Amino acid sequence: MHLIEITPNCSLTPRTFTLFYLSVLAVSLPVAVACALAGFWPVLPFAGAELLGLWIALQVSTRRGRTREFIRIDERDVVVGRSGDGPAATHRFDRAWVRVRLQPARVSTWPSRLLVGAMGRSVEVGACLTETERVGLRSRLAELLGPATQCTRW
Repeated sequence: MHLIEITPNCSLTPRTFTLFYLSVLAVSLPVAVACALAGFWPVLPFAGAELLGLWIALQVSTRRGRTREFIRIDERDVVVGRSGDGPAATHRFDRAWVRVRLQPARVSTWPSRLLVGAMGRSVEVGACLTETERVGLRSRLAELLGPATQCTRW
């Protein structure tokens, strides 16, 4: 049995999230309050909106960093699953019918999509990977599943 786990590159832990946000808060809030006391009161609501926007962006980044994808390959099945932020999803394919396809992007600046599927069903894996990593994952899957699994179209 082979297990491949795919995780996004997220170095922001809950502790570093808190430390970073508090350090930004400790610098921005006193400056905004000082400007408000000096008569430049519109600075305060804008600083608050900026701090709220930063907090939301950090929350989204931390939540997406908890997403995990896995591909489990055994003698009979290929199981592709996702867990993390939302509900866990698992897709099971018969190994004899599995195909791996790297679908090129419609626009040259967009990333390609790595699809694993069989019998009319497919699931995207490795959306968080870089283009080079995605090509490497396709090669590794082809190596594990055999050369007949690579296809150019479904």
